[in-house]
Amino acid sequence: MRESVLVVGSGLVGASTAYFAAREGINVTLLEQEERAYGASGRNPGFVWLHCRNPGWALDVSLAGRALYDELKEDLPVPFEFRAEGGLIYFTDERQAPVFEQFVEARRKDGLEMSLIDNAEVRKLVGPIRKDVLGASFCASDAQIKTPTVVNALVEGALAEGATVHEGVEVTRLIASDGRVIGVETADGGTHMADTVVIATGAWTEKLMAANDVDARVGRERLQVIATKPLPRQIKPVVYGPLTAKQYALFRHLPAWDENAFITEEERRTGSWQLSLVAQRADGEMLFGCPMDYPADVDMTTSVSGLRSVLQYIERDFPGLAGAPIDRVWAGVLPFTSDMVPIVDEVMPGLIVAAGHVFGNSSGPMTGKLVSQMLCDRTPEMDMSELRYNRPLDPIVPGRIVHW
Repeated sequence: MRESVLVVGSGLVGASTAYFAAREGINVTLLEQEERAYGASGRNPGFVWLHCRNPGWALDVSLAGRALYDELKEDLPVPFEFRAEGGLIYFTDERQAPVFEQFVEARRKDGLEMSLIDNAEVRKLVGPIRKDVLGASFCASDAQIKTPTVVNALVEGALAEGATVHEGVEVTRLIASDGRVIGVETADGGTHMADTVVIATGAWTEKLMAANDVDARVGRERLQVIATKPLPRQIKPVVYGPLTAKQYALFRHLPAWDENAFITEEERRTGSWQLSLVAQRADGEMLFGCPMDYPADVDMTTSVSGLRSVLQYIERDFPGLAGAPIDRVWAGVLPFTSDMVPIVDEVMPGLIVAAGHVFGNSSGPMTGKLVSQMLCDRTPEMDMSELRYNRPLDPIVPGRIVHW
């Protein structure tokens, strides 16, 4: 077992690694360049989305991660927002119906609790939706979190187990000796030393590792989000619209797939796709999103064109929310790899990279548990071969659309 570990990054992956490692009795120091949950974990809409997870490690870890939330609710010292009311992808075009029928059948074969529901059932779950909605795929296992509250609970859990947490500390360089990483250097010139360094820096990983001559092919996908002021409870599950289907390989590989039925002229013209979604948090606020693009560096600004596309989508598919009062807007940047499976591996002695979680809400806490098992020199409870660092991964090309 490693006696001491530095965890760099306090999103879901880093915070859960710190929590589970500290619980194992390891001396843990968690370093965060801004404040806890500053990156993707603080800026995403909170979907714990099993609906479209690819068979293999992605689905397996998501199922395990979904179950882990029930344990964390009992074990962590402070509460977090978690709602288990399922998730759906609705459709509005007759051309889309056979695709959804095949999708639901395939997902059932993969072991997911999935059903195809009709207009009346969709409108019962999603009050403000357009009246002519045809149906939806529904997965009872999907859930919603307010991700910053989960991160905070994990960090508080790590502190309760004896971990040390430093916020506002930017790591700039790895410190190595005799071919082994033994610590990090920070922007203010300070150093932190440990037996092992865990890099859990999400969208910042590629740049940080490149500065240390490590090729970590982790890209960046920007999502823009609009939040309303609190409204009466109208939506139970987390909701994706039909435009989202083309983002997932599970849809694109179906025999009935027809991209023309799932893309708008504006998306085709601009090359900027819409991850159409709506969700309502426990306090009543509605979340609308999300235009997607792929910046060359971390970019968390919002754009006029992006926000306009979200509002046009809401007016078209959720006329009951057209008058909703907007409270704030923001953007976040999701990390990803070319095969949509994260890198979780000891890439050199003393250095573990755990990054590239494009579906971090479902996989992040479980990843932290698996990394803690690695730090204890135990065989992780899940097969980690798909996550190895040296597997073939395509270079990250800014601006290139990727499919999940």
